[in-house]
Amino acid sequence: MQFVKERIGKWIQAAIIIVVGILCIVAGAALGNNDPSSAQDAINGISLTLGIILIVVGSLSLLLAFLVAFLAKKGFAAVAIPGAILLAFGISLVVVKYAFTFINLLLVVVPYLLICVGAVVVLDAIFNCVFAILAKNVKGVLVGVIVGLVVGIVAIVLGALCIGDKPVIEYGAQLIVFGVIVVLVGCLQCLLTFVKLPDAVVVVSKK
Repeated sequence: MQFVKERIGKWIQAAIIIVVGILCIVAGAALGNNDPSSAQDAINGISLTLGIILIVVGSLSLLLAFLVAFLAKKGFAAVAIPGAILLAFGISLVVVKYAFTFINLLLVVVPYLLICVGAVVVLDAIFNCVFAILAKNVKGVLVGVIVGLVVGIVAIVLGALCIGDKPVIEYGAQLIVFGVIVVLVGCLQCLLTFVKLPDAVVVVSKK
């Protein structure tokens, strides 16, 4: 029972993340199949899911603040403001359904982020290679240089394929990839409640 109590919050959070990811995948697939109605339903579902959760959490926070203030016979405004803010966000998400706007903005920014970060990684790998050649230690950095070049080039190519009015990787596919990543993040968060990551071990050798 104690195991469940300690992890129930993380499980709920992971479940929310997975649901949002699945809805993104459904929306992306619907867009790819030219089914705007299903895509819009999935897009609205993201806002409704997050909105309902915030309404529940905000309402519970307000109720708890009221009970604490009633028992302590003090004002509850200061304690209740965070709950009121959550409630307001929840109601606005349900009514206006704007959650997907932030996801859309993220999808617009990520390709440029991939290109810039990829370019930095490639340049870093080239500099490391040049310095290694000058220091006559190519073998020591060869693996790192190759990995850096591959990762950087892949990031640049993916970013370039997602840019433009008619990108090679269409918007629906980008949304599916984003949804898959979100689902994997949720699954990983849930998995980490059962499996503990190994602690870093530092070994110091005395010569």
